[in-house]
Amino acid sequence: MISWKRVVTLALLGTRAVKAQKCTFDSITPSRDLVWCACEGQFFCAKLDVPLDYQKPDLGRAAIALIKLPAASESPDGEYRGMILVNPGGPGASGVELALYNGSTIQSVAGSNYDVVGIDPRGVGLTEPRPNCSAGILLPRDEVLSRRDVPRFVDRYYQEFIDFGKELGERCQAQAGADTEAGPHMTSAVTARDMVSVVDTFAATPDGERAALNSSLLNYYGISYGTFLGQTFASMFPDRVGHLAIDGQVSPEGFQSNFTSNSVNHIDGVFGAFFVYCHAAGPACTFYSGSTAMDIFERWNASFVQLEARRAEVEGWSNATEIASALETLKYVILDAAVGPMGGFVRAADAFVDLEKALASGSLSTWTENTNLVFNFRGIEGYSSGNPEQSLGVICSDQSNVLYGKSLEDIQPLILDLQDQSIVGDIWTTAMLGCLGWPIKSNDVFRGPYGGNTSHPLLFISNTFDPTTPIDNAIASIPNYVNARSLTVDNMGHSVAASGANFCAYGAIRSYFQDTMCGKEHYCPVETGPFGVLLNGTIQQNLEAAGLSNLRSLY
Repeated sequence: MISWKRVVTLALLGTRAVKAQKCTFDSITPSRDLVWCACEGQFFCAKLDVPLDYQKPDLGRAAIALIKLPAASESPDGEYRGMILVNPGGPGASGVELALYNGSTIQSVAGSNYDVVGIDPRGVGLTEPRPNCSAGILLPRDEVLSRRDVPRFVDRYYQEFIDFGKELGERCQAQAGADTEAGPHMTSAVTARDMVSVVDTFAATPDGERAALNSSLLNYYGISYGTFLGQTFASMFPDRVGHLAIDGQVSPEGFQSNFTSNSVNHIDGVFGAFFVYCHAAGPACTFYSGSTAMDIFERWNASFVQLEARRAEVEGWSNATEIASALETLKYVILDAAVGPMGGFVRAADAFVDLEKALASGSLSTWTENTNLVFNFRGIEGYSSGNPEQSLGVICSDQSNVLYGKSLEDIQPLILDLQDQSIVGDIWTTAMLGCLGWPIKSNDVFRGPYGGNTSHPLLFISNTFDPTTPIDNAIASIPNYVNARSLTVDNMGHSVAASGANFCAYGAIRSYFQDTMCGKEHYCPVETGPFGVLLNGTIQQNLEAAGLSNLRSLY
């Protein structure tokens, strides 16, 4: 669910030619002690040997991939405080990648007196064993869905994702579903136990012994799905919580019921802000026109409503497939803009201009093809990494396979709920459809209750307008944890970490990790915006003034 720089590191760390003294993940022998070896640049790598199944320790072993950016030897932030484990979300995303490409940024915010350690969850990235059963299965062609009051897709679109999930599930059951394979051991509860193992082995090292903080407590920064993992850890092991900051809250109850509930109800708010910012930017926004933000919305909507995929299919239009593909791509453009508005609004403006031209010239297929290339669209997150089994193995197992065996008709209420949340809610459904065909079950699933009296207060971090992990989830979870603290940033985008610089927020996060934070509730105003525009007032105030605070009400 997060838009960190995503570069495949398996080849980089596993097969790239390096100097003789450098190790690779392929060359590391897993150890029950935390043994680091120099690997990439200033980083150190390790594989921790842990039980495959903590409830059946004789069943076999797993190797947890770790990478460390060491703390500064003489940090201006003070004495060495130990390590911070990091997780970027997904599920299915790699903590090793996050630390490798963003570790220095995290360290500059939290403090250079911490090691930043990326961990790959069970069955993900470089952690072993991991499922690898999607090779040769083609992702569904995107053909658009059904319509109620805004352009939507035909049911075949959903069914193709369901069929894909069934084929993948059958193959993964055969290849990775045995008790000694990865499939049954990919839950967040298992990863939480792995994190305890990492902390315990770290505490026994010289670095753990010299750290100023209690090394038997977990320091952690989790984003998106990583917030669910963080809450799972804090609820299972409340006495093992150190500094645990979670950014972009997933609803634990929503995640375990169907993954998508309480997720996209702020996308329309962020997209409404596109028209506000475009109007404020003037000609710097290539889609600027008219005299108000509403004028720009109406211009965009004139293109949107032409992509009536359902009507085109029902009435047998010759270009029905072309319209369906263009509608799906347009909705992904909107989602991309909402997830990362700082760059996404600029890309969206250009795409909207090109869409108008394509509609006028009858060249929709060319627009769709070019836009998919520019935006690198290959499907919804979790399906786009090339290893959908690593995402579904976590999602479906954490849900206790509640969706397995259901039909498209059975989940129509979920689809309608997402359509009610956002004008692009229908594309978000694809994130859960694979679970209808995922048969692999786990015997280690934590179902709550979520909350507790933790040994150190948690920090909940939220944007006011997060398109896929709304602030509402944080508001609901905070009271469940004794003395939990909150940081609210008036900004847009998926997580504070990925939404552009906000030095007020950085300072607050640093104060939390450095034990100088006072009080429980903290607020930071917006400091920058897309197109270089800084609005007067809050984002909500600007949306209301423009009449764009509820796009669904405009249809």
